Amino acid sequence: MPKVATPTYSCSACGAQFVRWTGRCTECGKWSTVAEDVAEGDAADVARPERAMNAKAGLTRAFATLGADTKSTKTTSGHTELDRVLGGGFVAGSVLLLGGEPGIGKSTILAQCALALARTGKNVLYVTGEESPGQVGLRLQRLVATASPSASPDSHAIAKLPQSLSFLDATDAGVIAATIRDTKPDLVIADSIQSLRLAEASGEAGSPTQVKACGAVLTEAAKASGVPLILVGQVTKDGELAGPRLLEHIVDTVLMLEGDQHHRFRVLRATKHRFGPTDEVAVLSMTEQGLTTVDDPSAELLKDRPLRVPGSVVTCLMEGHRPLLIELQALVHHAGYGTPVRRATGFDTSRLGVLIAVLARRANVRVQDRDIYANAAGGLTANEPAADLALCLAIASAVSDIPVDPKTAVCGEVGLGGEIRPIAFPDLRAKEAARHGFTT
Repeated sequence: MPKVATPTYSCSACGAQFVRWTGRCTECGKWSTVAEDVAEGDAADVARPERAMNAKAGLTRAFATLGADTKSTKTTSGHTELDRVLGGGFVAGSVLLLGGEPGIGKSTILAQCALALARTGKNVLYVTGEESPGQVGLRLQRLVATASPSASPDSHAIAKLPQSLSFLDATDAGVIAATIRDTKPDLVIADSIQSLRLAEASGEAGSPTQVKACGAVLTEAAKASGVPLILVGQVTKDGELAGPRLLEHIVDTVLMLEGDQHHRFRVLRATKHRFGPTDEVAVLSMTEQGLTTVDDPSAELLKDRPLRVPGSVVTCLMEGHRPLLIELQALVHHAGYGTPVRRATGFDTSRLGVLIAVLARRANVRVQDRDIYANAAGGLTANEPAADLALCLAIASAVSDIPVDPKTAVCGEVGLGGEIRPIAFPDLRAKEAARHGFTT
């Protein structure tokens, strides 16, 4: 009797699977993300218990016999700040997943790495899945032209592209994996994993089944060949990596490029890293030359800060183990309608509502009937609890129309009882504030 394909359903947001369709995913809570995914009936044969019973035992070895084989050497990525986050560079056979919102600079920083490595004679393979080779080529030409002021963005720039930088215009994950095994380049960049498709897997490109299958095939090829592989991942509207969470478990490193695309500052951080710590971040600036290093982020963020303006307070955030001074701003105005407006940029709106309630109840700052706007200057996000006290002081300053001393930096978590709680790394924050001339 021929086998009939068994319909299954999976969530496009988290990858959870169901035996029947449902309007809402019970795992992640998102609506209209569950779709049918037909699995081949032969898959049931693989899981038969009698096959597992007939399997032969594997050969065991002691970890002590590995010796120097366990040491992983790292090669530079060609980008100083990326090396900082990775703890020295790429590990042979490692798989890295880079995520970020559209237009944030993912393709730009990868193009910079590709050019830098190719100039040293390394063979770099760029898989142009989401963009055409011509589009990627134009980006490379622009970076080469801006790096050399005397160069013009025409054939002169094209001639300067390294010969060791090649591209593969393919979206078939099987073809890409075979190319990696055959050519064994020094670095492979696949942009993006959601644009690839494997013929043996069901579903369209970008579906959870396809993303898992393509990720597994490319990871196996990279590890078997000892080639570092960078996968570019798209993100959802909530800022999380699109596709199943299994993809994040398959790869060795997950990097997120954060920031506001309308501002010039970006933060590159590792949320997972098997070959080093995840407490190192890089602060980058988007310029004509690409994403460049910001040597003193605190000074850059405070460079245009207005002095003696009500509602402006400086606080110190911790990005990993790196302290950053940023300005928090608050504007309070009489509500034009019955319901006051609460808006926050770079700050959690729900946390803003909690702090407003604490101010009204514990500090007698009456702002319930007023519009309040909060902003973290510079395009960065101030979501850690240490920014609570600074935002409270900024609101109080805006209400009273009394500016805060410009030489004062404020850090502290505010509890519901109005108490100020201790924060992490107070010494590092105080040292950074003192280095920039803050006395209080």
